[in-house]
Amino acid sequence: MKHGCSSGSCGCGSSVPVSTFTKVVGGALVFVALAAVVMAVVAGCSEAPASKGPTPVNAAAAPKAAPPKTASQAAAEATAKAAAPAQAGGYPVSGPEGDQTTIEVGGLTMPKPVTWVWTAPSMQFRALQYAVPAEGVNSPAAELVFSVFPAGDGGPVDANLERWASQFREGANAAVSKRSESTVNGMKVSRIESVGDYMGMGAAAPRPGCMQLGAIVQAPGRNVFIKVVGPQATVESNRKAFEAMIAGMR
Repeated sequence: MKHGCSSGSCGCGSSVPVSTFTKVVGGALVFVALAAVVMAVVAGCSEAPASKGPTPVNAAAAPKAAPPKTASQAAAEATAKAAAPAQAGGYPVSGPEGDQTTIEVGGLTMPKPVTWVWTAPSMQFRALQYAVPAEGVNSPAAELVFSVFPAGDGGPVDANLERWASQFREGANAAVSKRSESTVNGMKVSRIESVGDYMGMGAAAPRPGCMQLGAIVQAPGRNVFIKVVGPQATVESNRKAFEAMIAGMR
């Protein structure tokens, strides 16, 4: 009796040769792999990326329209613009619109920073008025004022400079003011600088820590009064701009 397998066949009831079985199994595996690849491709094509739609607008970055003026603000500006030529001796005068790098008043033009903002003149005899913010320091805004008087009106130059100086105090005494004179484009310019407690016209109490830079320009046929007053830090931070304004008068 013979035991085991003979002629490459096995005694387990299988009559398929080993090489034939291997080929069949291998072919089946290849078919399964190809089918898996095809199914993956089809699935990928059916899952197209969703449309992103329009990009949302960042509301914070969108430009905001300036708030509308109130009726009282519009009325004040209209009144000031109508009265300005009379207060300015009949000469053209700058307003809230137009070139924001130039001041026009009393027949003169001069440069100014765009940060100086036109405001409606708040008192009689003020032809033009600006709010002057601090530059590089944390301090409230100062006030720049222009007045125009025909020659002979408004009083003598020296008397006005003395009046401006007397509005500044150091304790119980008058503050020491600096005076100087120069000529700009053929016009005599008298200057004053004061520091101390400021008691402006009509003020109920003095304002401590203030400063003024003032100038009276003797132009042909009229005098132009120029004065910036406010917190010392604010006025000092605008000194160069004030000097450039005076030097650039035409």
